[in-house]
This record gives sequence, structure tokens and C-alpha cells, in this order.
Amino acid sequence: MNIKPISYMKANAAKLHDELEFEPMHVTQNGHEYLVVQTAEAYQMQQEKMAFMELIIKREINISKGKVSDLDEFLTSI
Repeated sequence: MNIKPISYMKANAAKLHDELEFEPMHVTQNGHEYLVVQTAEAYQMQQEKMAFMELIIKREINISKGKVSDLDEFLTSI
């Protein structure tokens, strides 16, 4: 885990994007976790993963409730 004090983030703000890549940085203040910083690309990827997981969860709920359709119905609906 990438943990840095807030003073590091302030002193190195210009190069953080290249340093972080897809790993978030946990920023501490007074010895306690204060922020989690990540690149815009990493954030977007995380959002897409969460949206995909939400679709899977909704699908599982619909299946458990018996709300299903066969493949031919689905293919004609798209």
C-alpha cells in the first residue's frame, strides 16, 4: 500500500499522476489516514467496474425472483 504524508503530496503534486499510475495513494495527516488519491483514469476504471458489478447483482436478484427470459427473446429485444 502506498502511504505518504500530506506534505509529500503537496511537495510532489506535479509528478503524482506519473507516480500513481493505477495504484491509489493513502495520504496521512497527523499520523492518521486523511485522503485517498488516485488518477482520473484509475477512478474511471473503478467506476466502470462498480457499474458492471451492479449489473451482475441486479441480474442475480432478477434470477432469484424468477424474472428471466430465454435467449431468443433477449436477442430480438436488442
